[in-house]
Amino acid sequence: MARMTIVSYSTGNGAGGKPKRQTGAFYLATTTDLVQFYCFEEPGEDGSAGKFTLLDQFDRGRLLGAGDKATAKVWAKRLGLRSWTYVRI
Repeated sequence: MARMTIVSYSTGNGAGGKPKRQTGAFYLATTTDLVQFYCFEEPGEDGSAGKFTLLDQFDRGRLLGAGDKATAKVWAKRLGLRSWTYVRI
C-alpha cells in the first residue's frame, strides 16, 4: 500500500537558505494509556471538527503525516481536538 503524503506548512529554511531535511513525520494520537491514532484527510482552513476516525494500529498507508509540530498543531485545532500527543516516526 502506498504511503500517505507528509505535509508541512512551515516555510522555514535551514543553513544556507536550503529547505530543512525531512527526518520523519509527526502523527496525531490520543493521550490515553492505550494510544490510538487519528486518521483524517488534510483538514481545510474552515475546520473539519469531528471528521476523523481512530485507528488501533499505526498504518502509514492510511495516516497523514505532518512535516513539523506546527503543522500537526494546526490540524489538531482544525479537527476540534482538545487533547492530543505527537508521535514522531
